[in-house]
Amino acid sequence: MIVTNLNQQKIEKLLEGVFISKQQRRFIEYVAANPQSLTLSVNRATAIGNCSAIARRVNKKLMPLGYAIVGLRPIDRVSNRFGESSNVYRWSLFKLPLSSANDSSYGSAKEVSE
Repeated sequence: MIVTNLNQQKIEKLLEGVFISKQQRRFIEYVAANPQSLTLSVNRATAIGNCSAIARRVNKKLMPLGYAIVGLRPIDRVSNRFGESSNVYRWSLFKLPLSSANDSSYGSAKEVSE
């Protein structure tokens, strides 16, 4: 998967005809324009409390289009104000590969479904 940075015009083209809520649109637009954003930045910019829940809903609509929003744990652990490890992720929009690594062994999804 490749981290993708989309401008507003490309985001609009991607979301053309896709039914999403205003909250989901804010999430997609922010993460697409600001790859590797920490959870706290996404929370503040989009007014979304639970990024993981929105990402699950959004990915159901983005995956058929060849994209996914993924939260990856940062290499350096982020601590909260009490010094405890926090559940902070880096959120990015990824372009999905057109084929899987094992397609040559098992066939593509289309071939398997026939």
